[in-house]
Amino acid sequence: MLNHKTAQIKKIVKGEILLKQGEITKYGYFVNRGCLKSYAVDNAGKEHIMQFAPENWMISDLDSFTNQVPSLVSIEAIEDSEVSLISRSDFGDFSKLEKKTLIELAIKSRNNMIATNKRIIGLLSWSSEKRYLDFTETYPTLVQRLPLKLIASYIGVTPEYLSDIRRKIAKK
Repeated sequence: MLNHKTAQIKKIVKGEILLKQGEITKYGYFVNRGCLKSYAVDNAGKEHIMQFAPENWMISDLDSFTNQVPSLVSIEAIEDSEVSLISRSDFGDFSKLEKKTLIELAIKSRNNMIATNKRIIGLLSWSSEKRYLDFTETYPTLVQRLPLKLIASYIGVTPEYLSDIRRKIAKK
């Protein structure tokens, strides 16, 4: 858990929306327990999952959080969760943050950037099977916790096709 004196703790129930697409983000969310997802809904009403945030991950719309512009994503609890709310003022003066907190934030930001870059490359050039295997490496604790439809949305396939992929992998 982030060791920042001003972080508020919030308990969230499954299905609760913390941020709606189009709103301006007030917080970054550090997940102490549970799991959140960020997603965008296209013009046809289809949901596209951008990121999962299980325990010890942070999630937000960084552009909205930093620049106070409307969010391109929504953030929702997919399990009952507990998060630390990180406000913009918490980041106002980095010189006032404890060194341990700065290091932790830098590591989490770096890991998030790595995961995002891999995800973009995967969506552009990897097979569905490779995207699923990357999901299992990035989010090992979520493979058994999430419904197939959420994992399928994340890797860009139908739940039925994901079932085929999993069967194929199990036979190897």
